[in-house]
Amino acid sequence: MIYDLSNIVAQTDAKIRLKELIALEKRIELKRLSNSRTSQQNRALHLLFKIISDQLIEMGLEFRFSGLNVVTICVPYTDSIVKDFIWRPIQVAMFDIKSTRDINTSQINEIVEVIAKFFAERGVVIEFPSIETLINKN
Repeated sequence: MIYDLSNIVAQTDAKIRLKELIALEKRIELKRLSNSRTSQQNRALHLLFKIISDQLIEMGLEFRFSGLNVVTICVPYTDSIVKDFIWRPIQVAMFDIKSTRDINTSQINEIVEVIAKFFAERGVVIEFPSIETLINKN
């Protein structure tokens, strides 16, 4: 159960539940939750994967997949390829978190900085999608 401790009612409910668990001598884990993403931020993250894949294609780059009898196949970048073969390895290396569902906004910002730096060194600007950046593009 998640309790928003900025709410006085939730504080009371959390205290009651904790007392119940103590009385039952249960083993529990308490952890502080980071600010998780909204569904709008999640859509923006997946839009970023599409923007990056489009940019890689525009740069003339292809994804090289080795797998079928160790034959290398070149395919255009897609948002799924960006997520699984660019974003996720950076995420795991930086935070040891495998699922994008489990990262918070701050961690996303750090990963975006790494990817933006890669593109900036090649003369390309990559920004996390927001209403402002989308309006300014059009």
